[in-house]
Amino acid sequence: MSGIKGVVILTRFDFIENKFGKDNLKKFQKKIAPAMGSILYQPIGISKDYSESILKIIDDTLLSDLFEGKTEEFTALGIWNAHVIMPRYFQLYMDNQDAAGFLRQMMRMRSILIGLGEMQISEFERKTFGIHINYGQPYSESVKLSELGFLEESCRMCGAKNLQHEQIKTSDISVDYQLSWD
Repeated sequence: MSGIKGVVILTRFDFIENKFGKDNLKKFQKKIAPAMGSILYQPIGISKDYSESILKIIDDTLLSDLFEGKTEEFTALGIWNAHVIMPRYFQLYMDNQDAAGFLRQMMRMRSILIGLGEMQISEFERKTFGIHINYGQPYSESVKLSELGFLEESCRMCGAKNLQHEQIKTSDISVDYQLSWD
């Protein structure tokens, strides 16, 4: 997962502040500061690449301290991220209610927004898509769940009704989904 974009880190901090409050964000940052090195003491660049180890520190601490060990909470984080990121980068697809167009554009923009790995899509039918995400190295469950939550909620925001997903195949470095909707 080398090369996590700063926006991934920043949206996690924004999520913590939004869901748990500014004081809990400060406590969280104070707790992770020793493991993070100097990163917390300088501005985090939205498009700058950061080591996946930084995301692991954040996600592990989120899981233990704020999510009370519930990994499914990372799906909620992904859903929340969709509401923050979609209006900034994908408003056209929301306005046109074009979930398929969003998926195509996300495939192209993934390296800019997330940075790690690559995403490919296949259109099986008009409203049924295969999604292959290759992280390029072993990935954490938190990354997989937050990305799936983001993709599903983004499709809903782009008009996908009764969205369903099926995890088709996983390996230690990739995952395949099928998304379909009415």
